[in-house]
Amino acid sequence: MKVYRNLSIKMKVFLMIVLILILIISMAFGSLYYAYSIYDKQLYDKSYRLLNLSSTTIDMELKKLESMTLTMIADRQIQEGLKELRKDDSDFTGYVTRQMIADRLWTHISMDERYIQSVHLIDSQGKVSRYGETILFTEEKSARMTREAEAGNGAVRWLYPDDSDPMLVMVREVRAYDPMTLDKLGTLYLRINIGRLAQDYAGVAAEDSDIILKAGQELVYPYRKVADGVTAVLQPLKSGAGYEIKEMNGEVAFVSQKQSSYSGWTYYNYVSYNDIFEKTIWLKNTMIIVFGIAIVIIIALGMSFARNLTQPIRSLISQMKEVQYGDLDSMDTKLMAPPLQQMDEVGLLQRTFRQMITQINTLIKENYANQLIIKETEFKALQAQINPHFLYNSLDSIHWLAKKSEHAQISSMVVSLAFLLRSSISLKENVITVAQELEIVKHYITIQNYRFQKRLDFHMEIPEVFNTVSIPKLTLQPLLENAIQYGVETMIEPCQILLYAEPFDGKLAIVVEDRGPGMEADFLKRLLNGEVETRGTGIGLLNIRDRVRLAFGEEYGIYVESTVGFGTKVSVLLPFPQEV
Repeated sequence: MKVYRNLSIKMKVFLMIVLILILIISMAFGSLYYAYSIYDKQLYDKSYRLLNLSSTTIDMELKKLESMTLTMIADRQIQEGLKELRKDDSDFTGYVTRQMIADRLWTHISMDERYIQSVHLIDSQGKVSRYGETILFTEEKSARMTREAEAGNGAVRWLYPDDSDPMLVMVREVRAYDPMTLDKLGTLYLRINIGRLAQDYAGVAAEDSDIILKAGQELVYPYRKVADGVTAVLQPLKSGAGYEIKEMNGEVAFVSQKQSSYSGWTYYNYVSYNDIFEKTIWLKNTMIIVFGIAIVIIIALGMSFARNLTQPIRSLISQMKEVQYGDLDSMDTKLMAPPLQQMDEVGLLQRTFRQMITQINTLIKENYANQLIIKETEFKALQAQINPHFLYNSLDSIHWLAKKSEHAQISSMVVSLAFLLRSSISLKENVITVAQELEIVKHYITIQNYRFQKRLDFHMEIPEVFNTVSIPKLTLQPLLENAIQYGVETMIEPCQILLYAEPFDGKLAIVVEDRGPGMEADFLKRLLNGEVETRGTGIGLLNIRDRVRLAFGEEYGIYVESTVGFGTKVSVLLPFPQEV
């Protein structure tokens, strides 16, 4: 388990794919072989049942033939004829009697003559009455048939096909039944065409039959159609019935067998195993090849998948190590986006890390540059530093000298200038009250009144109820400065400037309005977009708007209206006080 935990993600993914593949293939092969085993079992059972049906039908036909022979030997006319031949065997009498016996034999076999090749009845004189195919038995075959008939004691005995006669021969003695002396009257031979019988009831042509009938080690059917090596291998099972797979003549064969309860013979059915299962074996081999190819393909795809999954991670780890050692400069080229970037979770992680490092590197460089600028600024500030208190004290001295010399205007201007200087330099408060902002405005207007005299017509009407409203520091003074620069300075006659407050769409609007020349719409648009360079304090409309929004929210700011020839109106939108 520890070894698995220490493996790379690539190997873990690969092992997981291989294990899943092995599981799926094992289940597939298991299911396939289970299905094949069921198929084989059903095939074996059906083959055995067909053999059982064929053997039962053939046995029934042989029983019918045996019953027919019993009818023959018990026939009254045949019995009387055989007895008469024992007494009188003259030429005429013997001929007539044997002709009658032959006719009676034909009468009995006429219904089943398809399977009877010939019937022979040998009387006590050794002469033959027959119907059917004419055949001469060898002395050895005749003696053997006689011995078998005598051994049967009236019961049926069988002689199997041989070189002298390929037919199955049923033999039995003919005994006297009336009276019941059981004296031997003759011997009955019934030659049976076992090939035709098997062809009819086994369902195959005799020359192509796969049915084999053996009586012990004797081959009953088909005679001389089966190789000796095959017949030698066919031996009865202990149970007498069933099926098995045997090797015969160098090939594997499926053999089913059934032992006849009537004759004791054993019926065999054998078919080449490859012939039966040729397609099945081909399908199995094909499946093995297909599964083998699938395993190779899936393993290759699994390796490719694991590589594609882990390659960005390995690259990310390498980049992290470089960041760990602080080597950010060498990463500039490596952090460029690859031409084919993955958009999965790993790809997004790598992309986010790349952007983060790029931003960090940019911030580090900017911070370094800013630090240099700060150092340089501090150095220059130290070189050009002026003590504000020294400046205030100097202005205060000028104020008292002017007052002592009774120069009231100079004294007033110096006091206003000192106030404006102190307000602009002070960084303690960014947001002040309207009352404080108006004090700055008053001092600024005091200075401008001395400058422009009667050309500046300034009026301020802001109710005291709005004195406590908050406003960013130095908001109104730059607006008044703009009104003077773009209004008063451009006119010869007096220019009126108004400072007042009014409600505006649920907000408080502190308005700076001049009756100057106004502005064209295009110039106003460029001014609001920051495309016009400001004069004076350098604090433009956009700066004022941003500071108001930063202090109170995006819904506040400034609103500008201007008409050529009628002046300009700038409204500073502030939160309306709740108590009003």
